[in-house]
Amino acid sequence: MKYIFLFIAIFMLFSCKKTENKIKLSYITDDKNYKTIKKQENDTIYQISGENKQYILLSGYKDVKNGVKVGWWRIKDKNNNYLYEIEYISLNKNKENQIKFYNNGELINSFSQYYDIKYVNNGYEFKFYFPQNNYESTKVEFSYITSDNIIPPTREMITCKKEGDYYICFIPVKNKNQLIAGVVTEFTTSKGVGGKIQLTANSMYVNTPR
Repeated sequence: MKYIFLFIAIFMLFSCKKTENKIKLSYITDDKNYKTIKKQENDTIYQISGENKQYILLSGYKDVKNGVKVGWWRIKDKNNNYLYEIEYISLNKNKENQIKFYNNGELINSFSQYYDIKYVNNGYEFKFYFPQNNYESTKVEFSYITSDNIIPPTREMITCKKEGDYYICFIPVKNKNQLIAGVVTEFTTSKGVGGKIQLTANSMYVNTPR
């Protein structure tokens, strides 16, 4: 129950703005565009696979009761050796959260959006990857709630440091069972028409392994 409470709290505390995807993710993850096979996982979740002229839907999951995609979807492009892995979270209806793009089996970070978590030195190390951009300035902040199931949850925010093609944050914890869940946001600025400054924000929901 503590995980459900924290994740709902995250959803209520933080608002996200998603930048437009160049790939039509809504099309390639729409099961109506495939000749599908459905397998019932439980009372509400169905596993879906299928194929059309261009894509193979290797696997995807849908909450048929609420009409939303959940979990990881894997789609292969038959015309190219491309593979897309897209994560959906049920708290925000059909929002693409993590997106991984593979070319010839290689994960291309410059076109992907995802995070890695590692427990090391009595804390969690987070690496956040966002698609490469040409904006004039970029800042990445991680707003999160943490709890060790003893003290009430606390809310914190840290700015992540850029290293190579990712942003890194470290959060010390009491033990490996301490939960961290939140939203990481990439803030970017650029000059638009007439020299006007344009601000954009791109976010992901994040939580430590359960």
